[in-house]
Amino acid sequence: MSAAGPPVPEHGFKVYAPWYVCERGGFDRFDPRARTPALQKYDSAEFVRRLVSDPRDSLRFEDADDVWSYAVPVPLGDRGPGRARFATHQLVRTGLRKLYQPAHDRFYAFTVELFCDRPGLPRPQSPDGLEVGFVMRRRQVEMTAPPRVLRKLAHRLTADLLAAQNGSRGEGGVHGSEVEDVLWADLAQRLRFESDHRELLDQVGLQTQTQAWMTGAAGGQWRALGTPPPQGRPADREQELPMWRLPARSGDCTGGSGTGAPPERSLWFGVVPTASGDHDDLGLPKLDEHHVYELSCFVRRPARPGHEHCPRQTSWSEPGEPFRLAAFFDPEGTKNRRISLTLPDLRAVAARAGGPPGPGGVAVTSPPGSQLSFDPGGGTPSGGSVGGTVPRTCTFALEIFMIVAFFLFSMFLPIVVFLFQLWWLLALRFCLPPSLSAVAALKTFFDGGGKLSTMGPAELAQLDELLGSQGAAARLKESGDVADEHGGDLLTTLTPPPTVPLPAPTRPEPPVDDPLCGGG
Repeated sequence: MSAAGPPVPEHGFKVYAPWYVCERGGFDRFDPRARTPALQKYDSAEFVRRLVSDPRDSLRFEDADDVWSYAVPVPLGDRGPGRARFATHQLVRTGLRKLYQPAHDRFYAFTVELFCDRPGLPRPQSPDGLEVGFVMRRRQVEMTAPPRVLRKLAHRLTADLLAAQNGSRGEGGVHGSEVEDVLWADLAQRLRFESDHRELLDQVGLQTQTQAWMTGAAGGQWRALGTPPPQGRPADREQELPMWRLPARSGDCTGGSGTGAPPERSLWFGVVPTASGDHDDLGLPKLDEHHVYELSCFVRRPARPGHEHCPRQTSWSEPGEPFRLAAFFDPEGTKNRRISLTLPDLRAVAARAGGPPGPGGVAVTSPPGSQLSFDPGGGTPSGGSVGGTVPRTCTFALEIFMIVAFFLFSMFLPIVVFLFQLWWLLALRFCLPPSLSAVAALKTFFDGGGKLSTMGPAELAQLDELLGSQGAAARLKESGDVADEHGGDLLTTLTPPPTVPLPAPTRPEPPVDDPLCGGG
């Protein structure tokens, strides 16, 4: 009787993009392009239901909106007519992916498909015992070069991007603090850019580092991948995020020669974090809009019986597509989400004042020694003092806060516009229903050769109505801050749309059929 041979070692896994990503790209799982896991975009917080219902169903990444961009100034002579006349900057779009925050109504999934690491890449038979997850890492780039070299490189890259974007060859200005962000954002164009500007790049010292978010008893910190914690810091480990297997679906093969049976695949997904309240031990945020991040998936399988003392076998994917995160107030993100509220009805609030106080409201307690007292002085406060020996609680109707807050906003908005010459702010507000009579009268005035400097009382009153502030038109006329010949452009900027603008329609990814339906 012959002795049994050594046990066959268990195989690892290959972690690739899902089959439908490969189908859309026109390649199979043996193509090198299949080795990059996929990001999928959605526009609803209920996106997991949509993903589980049909993993193929997600939104396209758009060339204009879903890439990282930065603003450069536009000379007055290069600006277009109408609203563009007051846009002091334009966005330069790079080739680097940008992910938005949940506050922008954008959500993302990280998706992979598992294969056995054996010839032919067979599909796993069972997920039992597998632990599948992913990590979020960031790329740290340090450059050493004379500042003038870095600025010149950033300006040249900006000129190249503008030329590709709209045919302009102007070199946009880049702030010194943003030079490194600009230089290394456009990963897709780097090879071509480096060959075109080798004489400057040879003067730049570049050090890149992949960092992992390490968590433990001392909190979290970004640290170079594979390095131990600093001396005195407790042991920690890289933060791992969970992934879940997508269930097999019936009906995927309902057309052609398919039978309707669900294909046996091992598809997994995780939820991509695009915002975080965590900070490191230096008080810096874990996630920001400056660093470049990437995701990698891991698969662990349990040790075989009798080998429980051995380390678990772990297989890693290649890093996914690099990306930056949008800032909370990114205008390209905030435009996706509309917030609606109605100011308090002063008539209803006045009627409520005729009844006895109710239990509701905002109770504000001033501690001893923290109670403010002053003479309003008809608009110029004076005689202020701080006192109080016992806590004092005042209850205000919630409506009071909103009435006063909106009054202050309405009062200070024109002050900010005039004081800082931020005329483009006027293009970011509109009121409905529009004052059609004011718009028509001013259009007739400017089309007939009228100028800002020749406006009479009637035109000033009509412009006040569009500016939303009494006396604003007269101040604008006296200041001369807007050129006389740009009165028509100002009117175009202030003219509201006829109705509330609808959100830009999102485009789904094109449907594809599973090649397994044909026996592939």
